[in-house]
Amino acid sequence: MAYLIGTDEPAGKAVQRVLREQNTWILALLSQWTTDPADAIHRARQACKRARAVAQLLKPAMPYVARVENSFYRDIQKRVAYARDAEALVEALDYLEIGVTEPHLAESVAMLRESMAARAIRELEAHRASLRDQIEVACQLLGDAERRLERLPLADLRRRDLRLGAGLKWERCVAGFASLSEASAAPAFHAWRRQVKYAANQTQLLANLAPSRALTIGPRLRELASLLGHAQDLELLENLLRQQPDALRIDTHVQRLRQLIATSLVQLRHRSLEVGSELFGPETNSPGEATAAPVMERQYSGNGAATQTPDDPRSRSRPVIPDRDPNSARRRQYR
Repeated sequence: MAYLIGTDEPAGKAVQRVLREQNTWILALLSQWTTDPADAIHRARQACKRARAVAQLLKPAMPYVARVENSFYRDIQKRVAYARDAEALVEALDYLEIGVTEPHLAESVAMLRESMAARAIRELEAHRASLRDQIEVACQLLGDAERRLERLPLADLRRRDLRLGAGLKWERCVAGFASLSEASAAPAFHAWRRQVKYAANQTQLLANLAPSRALTIGPRLRELASLLGHAQDLELLENLLRQQPDALRIDTHVQRLRQLIATSLVQLRHRSLEVGSELFGPETNSPGEATAAPVMERQYSGNGAATQTPDDPRSRSRPVIPDRDPNSARRRQYR
């Protein structure tokens, strides 16, 4: 299943194919979730994010379709979420272990990681019954979605519409970066990371249409998402150490561990802003055709795409309504 728009297929058919492939893959993963719950659910949630990245490309041309599909896969993500904080704590400790050189501190980190990994397993077991019910509902919804995806009204979609959709996502990344500094609160960085991850997925999806961008910008977007993801996980760990130091059963080195987390957070945020400046700073230009034409939106009527260009049919149009959707998503980047 290629997460890629082919050069030899119409834009509408390509988008429909990719969405159906992601839908089938999510359903397959969730249908076999009991074999390895953590892996199956994680991969299914990542596929939901890829599907949402596709849907968000359609916002300028097919706003109603974009809204429906984005909301649908966001709902699937939420239904199969479980023990997210516990998993993030394990990932944060994996990251910290790399930089620990003091033997006693390394022992404390290893003990804490073992404790957090056991906690993640307990939380999964505690939620298994309710999770099974949620996954059954999700599988039913995914099965029904296949019939809806077969009828998506995308015949008039053009490749320039997809480029414009990618440009809008890029502009959101630029706006998010412009509002940040190293002193910004954690939620601002989290919101920016969500946009960066969708931009990375869209760059991968459009690699055939913009190969140089995929080769140069794609890796930087994934690097940036990874940096921000590590920072978000460390923030969860710091919060736990601050609120429940005695519950961790490591009476020594707690303060030293918190100092290590604080130092790592400063470094991660600083590096994230450096990469962000290279990608989204005022001296950079939006790649592709992001600002080639004014963006207009209309209620879908089946008469064609909504980008207003000379060879597109005329349509009733109105200015785009700003997207208020926070595009909430899972922490980890797609691997």
